[in-house]
Amino acid sequence: MKVSRLALARVFFRSLFLQAAWNPRGMQNVGFADAISPALDELYQGPARAAASTRHLEFFNCHPYFAAAILGGAVRLEERVATGEAAMDSVSAFKRALGPPFAALGDGFFWLALRPAAALAAALTAPLLGPGCVLVFLGLYNSVHLAARLWLFSTGYQRGEGIVDSVGRAHLASGTGLLKVCGAVLAGAIAARTALFAGAPLQMLLTGSTIVVAAVFLPRLKTIWAVYIALGLGLALGGGVFQLAQA
Repeated sequence: MKVSRLALARVFFRSLFLQAAWNPRGMQNVGFADAISPALDELYQGPARAAASTRHLEFFNCHPYFAAAILGGAVRLEERVATGEAAMDSVSAFKRALGPPFAALGDGFFWLALRPAAALAAALTAPLLGPGCVLVFLGLYNSVHLAARLWLFSTGYQRGEGIVDSVGRAHLASGTGLLKVCGAVLAGAIAARTALFAGAPLQMLLTGSTIVVAAVFLPRLKTIWAVYIALGLGLALGGGVFQLAQA
C-alpha cells in the first residue's frame, strides 16, 4: 500500500509548521503527528488509525528542517506497517534513533553556518540596497533551507532507514565548514569596507594585519575566529568608536 502523491505533498506542507504546537512535554510531537496525519488517513481506518496517531504523539525533538527526513522515512515505514511487513515499534525506534544526530547536524549547518553567512552577505549589500538587503538575506537563506527540506523529505520517503547513508553522502559536514569560511570572508570584507568608507586606510591595514597575525601565531584560534575578531576591530575603528571615546 502506497500513500498518494497528494497526501505526501500535504505531509510536506504541514511539516513547515512542525513547531507550531511545540510543548515542553513532547516538544515537536504534536506537530509531527499533525504533519503525518494525511498519510495515516490513507493507510489506516478505525482503531488502527487511532493507534497510529498515538504512536506519533510520543516525545519527539529534532532540528525542524532535518525532521523532514525523519518524517519522510516514517511515512515509508508506516506503509510497511500497514501491510504487515514491519512491526509497529519500528516507527518509534526509527524516530528515536535519528532525532538527536540529525538535530546536531541541522544546528551546525543551518543555525551556525548558513544563517550567519546569509546575514553577512545581506549586510555587505546594505550600502547599495538599504532596507532591501533584508530581501537578500531572505532569498539566500530560504532558497537553501526550503530546497534542503524538500530533498530531505523526498529522500527520507524513498530510502526509509537508508536516509542515514544519503545524508552521509551529502557531505553536510564539509559544507558547514565551507559556509563558515564564506561567513568569515564576508565579515572581513565588511570590516575593510567600514574602515575604507571612514577614510581610514591605516585602520584597514591594522584590521588586515590582525587576521594574519592571529591566524599565524595563534593556530588554535583558527582563521574564522581571527577574521571575526578583525571584523569587530574594523567596525570599531571605521565607526570612530575609539575617537569618540577619546573625545
